[in-house]
Amino acid sequence: MAIYHCSISNVSRGKGSSSCATLSYISAEKVYEERTNQMYAYGRSQRVLMVGTLIPENAPREFLNPSVLFNSIENYEKAANARTAKKIEVALPRELDLPDQKQIIEKFIRENLTKEGYAATYAIHNDEENNNPHAHILIANRQINAQGQWGSKRKMEYARDQSGKRIPKLDEDGKQKTDKNGRKQWVRINVE
Repeated sequence: MAIYHCSISNVSRGKGSSSCATLSYISAEKVYEERTNQMYAYGRSQRVLMVGTLIPENAPREFLNPSVLFNSIENYEKAANARTAKKIEVALPRELDLPDQKQIIEKFIRENLTKEGYAATYAIHNDEENNNPHAHILIANRQINAQGQWGSKRKMEYARDQSGKRIPKLDEDGKQKTDKNGRKQWVRINVE
C-alpha cells in the first residue's frame, strides 16, 4: 500500500527561484534561461524515469518543449517578485509499473490542469531500490487563453444575487462573517 504524500509550493523570484531552474532540477536536463542568461544543470539523471509535457488544446505547439514553455512564462512575467509557476510533488504507488504511473499522472494533469487552460511538465522519479516513486509536476502560473496567449491572473469580484446586491458570507449560525477588524465579509468569485 502506498504512503500518501503531496506537497504544493510556488516558484517565486522573490524567494530566489526560477521555473527554468526548477525544470532543470526535476528533469535532470540542462535548461538555459533566456531572461537571466543562465544555464541550469542539476544532473542526477539516474533518478529520472520519465519526463512529459501536457498543454491545453489552444496552446502553441512549441510549448510541448518544456524549455520553451517555461522560458516563455519567465519572459512574460516582469515583476521582480513574480510567481512564475507552481510545483506539486506527489508519491506514486510502487506496486504500479512505470506505464501505469505515467497514466495516473497524465490523467491528473488533463483533468485538473490542462482542462482549465494550464500547461504542465511532469517528471517521474525513483530511487535505486524502487522504494520512493514520486512525480514532480511544474505548472505555469498563468492560463493560456483562447487565442493561445498567456491570460490574466485570477481576478476576483463580489458575487451578486438576482437584484444585484452582494451576497454575504455566512457562518454556521447563518450570521454574516466579519474579519478581525469587524468588517463584513462577502462571497467573491473568480472571473477572467
